[in-house]
Amino acid sequence: MLDRIQLLRNVGQFNSVNAGAQLPLSKFSLIYAENGRGKTTLAAILRSLSTGDPISILERHRLSATNAPHVVIGFNGTSFVFQNATWSATLPNLAVFDDVFVAQNVCSGIDIQTEHRQNLHELILGSQGVSLNAALQTHVARVEEHNRELRLRGDTIPAASRGAFSVEAFCALDQNPNIGPAMQEAERNLAAARSAEAVRQQPEFGSFSLPGFDAAAIDSVLQRSLPALESEAAAQLQAHFASLGAGSEEWVSHGMRHIDGNLCPSAPKTFSPPR
Repeated sequence: MLDRIQLLRNVGQFNSVNAGAQLPLSKFSLIYAENGRGKTTLAAILRSLSTGDPISILERHRLSATNAPHVVIGFNGTSFVFQNATWSATLPNLAVFDDVFVAQNVCSGIDIQTEHRQNLHELILGSQGVSLNAALQTHVARVEEHNRELRLRGDTIPAASRGAFSVEAFCALDQNPNIGPAMQEAERNLAAARSAEAVRQQPEFGSFSLPGFDAAAIDSVLQRSLPALESEAAAQLQAHFASLGAGSEEWVSHGMRHIDGNLCPSAPKTFSPPR
């Protein structure tokens, strides 16, 4: 139980107050005064004693004071001293319900923000509950960070690569160690399918007929001998000379003398073919 306020020096409205050491406090004590007399400063001092945070006292350091704030609070016969920006000991079980508590847990003035609505459902009394809530908030922050990391990693997988799969389903797919050969085989199959389609779209072959052959005439030619062919060739030559008229054999024999190898020269101008 808070016994006495033994010393308040260089804090807020309190320049150097030690008269409180002679005023014992009971289980229920009422401190009242006009606005600006230091009630909020007392609540800030007690909150600092509870949390060990010196800010709420240091920010109320009197501007005209040359020395740092100095506070002595009696609690169950033990003096708790704030000096050199630190407490000799703290009282974690001490709870202060003031405007700061309301602003942190419910709302502040007429400006009701989202965190105030959340804190309204998280009102916790007692140091153990506060510690558990702090641990809970730490886990919540870690979960949110983990979810942000998952979203960032999920966004690195292009939607075109995932196709119809979600990020979770895509990541759950079994890894294929032979993905390279498998992709090549799939590409070959795709190329074959495209070629088959091109062939399927081509027009059908048209009908055609083979030319007729005189098998008897072919057999007759194949059965001829070389002497028979020579005799027939000579007969055809004689018939040709006869069709040319008189002197044709002489004209041909005269021209044969001018053959140089396999070349047949032009006929001399002094000769003319027989008529």
